[in-house]
Amino acid sequence: MSTEINENIEKVELEPTNESGSSLPRRGMFAAAAGGFAAVLAAVTAQRSDRSVVRGTAAAATGTSGRQTERRATPAVAPSQAVPDGDLDIAAVAASLEVLAVNTYGAALDAAGAGSLGDVPPAVGEFVTVVQGQHQEALDAWNGVLTGAGRPAVTEPPADLAAQVNEMFGMVTDVVGAAQLALTLESIAAATYLSALGSLQSEAGIALAGSIQPIDRQHMAVLTFVLGMYPVPEVFAPVDMAYTPGQPMQMPTVPATR
Repeated sequence: MSTEINENIEKVELEPTNESGSSLPRRGMFAAAAGGFAAVLAAVTAQRSDRSVVRGTAAAATGTSGRQTERRATPAVAPSQAVPDGDLDIAAVAASLEVLAVNTYGAALDAAGAGSLGDVPPAVGEFVTVVQGQHQEALDAWNGVLTGAGRPAVTEPPADLAAQVNEMFGMVTDVVGAAQLALTLESIAAATYLSALGSLQSEAGIALAGSIQPIDRQHMAVLTFVLGMYPVPEVFAPVDMAYTPGQPMQMPTVPATR
């Protein structure tokens, strides 16, 4: 499987040139990478043939197969295991970020279905559908921790962050802009989870955050690749974009390879 993925990646030139040899603009880079992205996504998801199939209006409009992410067992809190209040506070923040991710990816699917993002490659619609499902599962897992400890489930995103995301989404007019916004959200989520691992005390909380963070990093890798950048530019995962209530949202800075 890894050999197939590497071969597909090598087929895509991250900085395509025109006939004169000059570099194409970033949107041209996206178009050139779309075919390779489709091949990579197909290779990654080919083994998930047992996933359930759903066909929503937005998914059909974007040409996606409508597949959802497969359900996996998530770390659970045993009834006798007490979860510290600090861990529950972190769980509530994590759940709110997942609500924001689910809502934003859903809005992207709706915008694509309405034709507001222009031409949407089927592979991109598939990616958005799968990733939204993964964030929903993460939200369900965190809410399971909260309700299991007697706290209410989280159904709203962080108000300050949601306001910034809504403003940015209002300026999105194509797939590239949507991918850039998604990269920002995934960067915030991944950094927040990594930062939380240093504060969580319960085994279940650590296991859950530790199992979700790498998935968000995988989302980031796909998005940076689609945007024409090297998908894994960092040696160590950073925490500088971790969510802090009341702080303005940072934009990820991911250097290109050339």
